[in-house]
Amino acid sequence: MDIFVKELLHGIAALFLHPLSYVFVIVAFVIGFKRVKRERKEFKVKVHPVIDNLIQSFFPGLLIGVIFSAVLLGAGVVVPMGMVALIGVMYALLGLTLKTRFLNPAYAIGLASVVALVLPHVTTNVDFLDIWLRDIRNTPLDALGILMSLLLIQEGILIIWKGAKRTSPRLLKGKRGQYVGAHEATRFWLVPQFFLIPIGAIPAQGDWPIFGLQAVGYSILLVPFAVGFRQLNSHCLPQEAIKATGKQVLALGVLIAAITLVGIYTGLPLLTVIAIFGGTLGRELITVINSQRDDNGKPFFTRRNEGLVVLGVVPGTPAAKMGIQVGEVIMKVNGVTLNNEREFYRALQINAAFCKLEVLDHKGEIRFSQRSLYENEHHELGLLFVHEITEKKSVEVS
Repeated sequence: MDIFVKELLHGIAALFLHPLSYVFVIVAFVIGFKRVKRERKEFKVKVHPVIDNLIQSFFPGLLIGVIFSAVLLGAGVVVPMGMVALIGVMYALLGLTLKTRFLNPAYAIGLASVVALVLPHVTTNVDFLDIWLRDIRNTPLDALGILMSLLLIQEGILIIWKGAKRTSPRLLKGKRGQYVGAHEATRFWLVPQFFLIPIGAIPAQGDWPIFGLQAVGYSILLVPFAVGFRQLNSHCLPQEAIKATGKQVLALGVLIAAITLVGIYTGLPLLTVIAIFGGTLGRELITVINSQRDDNGKPFFTRRNEGLVVLGVVPGTPAAKMGIQVGEVIMKVNGVTLNNEREFYRALQINAAFCKLEVLDHKGEIRFSQRSLYENEHHELGLLFVHEITEKKSVEVS
């Protein structure tokens, strides 16, 4: 037990020595910076702070990663150091696309598996590189299949749990040339995973470890994995579409795990290969199909003849405190029926100290929300609407 605890502590320390741990944190900041820059351009206001993605993603990803790491250690998933390094290289190459969604284990592990299958027997005369190349060639694909499936399951859980939280409003040009609203969910979860390295002081116990290379002893390594996710929704409320995507990814992970296990226990390695590449292609297919469905759907956030559809609510503002939600329709302000943003502003000026809103909620029912306004609050109510078409292509923020 003392050996296990010692190796566990060494494995945790390795997370802080892994360069991708810091690269992933920087990426999260960059994502937040770009989002804030876009929000200020489209809405003249910062909806969420720069570090929002890091705060919202760090602890959920860490929690899910720790829980599933227990499964990886319990099952005994062994991945040699050379393959760990190769997966890191794949992450770096995928980062060159500058697309968050490609920083995903389904792509990184899939590409690493391709390299492992086609890598020729070459030597570099550099000891550690030759060892890593040998590791890559000798890595059993069953371990990679189990690892990918569990990471897909984790991604599905995180999307369902946190994917639709604090999405960012967008303005897009519709097919008819008019601007419509949308919501973008861009998440970058850090989900560190414990697994075994086939060198160390932890002895094998009976049939444990189950998946991967057999060795005299093992050590524990905590490896940073990033789960990038991006989804744009314009045809429905973001919660509905994003949770549906999460369920699809979760189902894909379960399917890949099942195919991999069948391949292992029936002695058909081809099934494991099919599972890994199916995981990569399946994850991409989910993204493409959902994107096409959104493109072909009827825009949800559009200008109406009566009322104003709420595209966004800035946190901490009077509108947020009044319980106004994205997708609801502001029908009246202080008793005045609304047709456009100008009428909204004029109605607010009727009573600078008090605001009464008539709201059409998601169930199609009318409710009333009212609140006292303090100095200058009526100018910053915190509601974002699809803007009127102007030459400057700007939006109005209430």
